[in-house]
Amino acid sequence: MSEPKLVLVAHMGHDAPWLQIKTRKEVKDRITYIKTEKSKYERPLRLKLLKIVKEPLPSRLAKAYAAWDKAYAAWVKAYAARDKAYAARDKANAAWVKVINSPAGVKFHKQVCGCAWTPEQPDVLRQLEGQEGR
Repeated sequence: MSEPKLVLVAHMGHDAPWLQIKTRKEVKDRITYIKTEKSKYERPLRLKLLKIVKEPLPSRLAKAYAAWDKAYAAWVKAYAARDKAYAARDKANAAWVKVINSPAGVKFHKQVCGCAWTPEQPDVLRQLEGQEGR
């Protein structure tokens, strides 16, 4: 799955730089939010100011944007690697759970621990039932 294309957007919201980097979906969602949640008095101005900037950036801004874009691409790659690592970990964990609950794993547990744990009854505190107050 490819990453959504990013656009430069003017006046996306308060408490943020006037120019932000967003997806078209984020812009569409913001427009919907303005149309439904903001006061009718504010809507025309908000909608007029919120726009995708298509003009070329001045060189200083273009340089900063290029650095941001490069860092974002590295982040996307790292995020994909993280997802792959999580999937591998989940697979290894499922295999581990299967083997520790196998007859050999149960036998080893009995050898090293000896408590009442079994894969069918993993709640070791059930051993205490009926022993309160002793």
